[in-house]
Amino acid sequence: MSRLARGWLFAVFTSLLLFAFLPDRANAQKPAEGVKAPEAQVRAALADAIKRLDDGDTRGFLEYYFPTEQLRQLRQANAVEQTADRLKQQPEILDGIRVRLRKAAKATPKFDRSQSVAEFILTPEEGDTPKPPEFKEPPVKDVKLVGFGNDLATVLRKAEETLEKKDVDEFVKNMFPAGELRHPDADSRRAALTQRLKDNPKLLEQMLTDFKAIQKLTPTLSAAKDTAEFRLPGTTIEITKTQSVTTPERIFKLQLVEGSWRLPDNTIAARRTVAQNLAKALPALGQFAALQEKITFERFGDQWRLAP
Repeated sequence: MSRLARGWLFAVFTSLLLFAFLPDRANAQKPAEGVKAPEAQVRAALADAIKRLDDGDTRGFLEYYFPTEQLRQLRQANAVEQTADRLKQQPEILDGIRVRLRKAAKATPKFDRSQSVAEFILTPEEGDTPKPPEFKEPPVKDVKLVGFGNDLATVLRKAEETLEKKDVDEFVKNMFPAGELRHPDADSRRAALTQRLKDNPKLLEQMLTDFKAIQKLTPTLSAAKDTAEFRLPGTTIEITKTQSVTTPERIFKLQLVEGSWRLPDNTIAARRTVAQNLAKALPALGQFAALQEKITFERFGDQWRLAP
């Protein structure tokens, strides 16, 4: 065979080898047979996670779908089985997880550029937002109030005498606001307050000082003559021989309630405001776009897991 013929055969043979070992570019981009696209993979993982929870396989759910770092911590603490058992004993938590996973299954995942992170935005469904309860007046206990009477000077004098004797129970019974004494938890609240006053004698001393001071003042009465306001001037406190500070003026009030002067009552009004706020409709989700719920899955090899 001539040298020219041998060169031609070598060139043809080399071309065949290159064709055999360098696949077509279009074919190289196709996934191998049986390999699913990322969306199909993550949806299969979602379906399996939901099925495991439905079947009570909390251990499998943790092993296959719990975020890797949290799972690593559970394994290091030898607490995977214990955590799985606790989940079984807390159906409200499992139900919450299932609901969120089912919402994710209805959503379209958004992938990052690497196709290894899938984010599901959870769309609220009808019934997700509970209706606020109907407004009801705050409950009160039926308590007959006692007091020191409707003569302001007498009330102040008796309050002073009670504090002088450190008779906390008598002072609370006759001078405390009606709302506090008629609170549904009045007994426990009163016991806690009484103990606090007994444990902090300086509080009693300050109250005694205030009642002594306001007896020397002329009160300002409201138009209905059911509120008396005393203005206690600031006190000058000497720090050094050349320096002193003056405390701000304080306003001291008493209210005439059911025939007796008592400390002012803010309890009922505050409880009513709270009840009214609880009965208001919740804002639409659109007003809180930044608080949208989402679930994120992350791919490790061929497996998709929840991301923290």
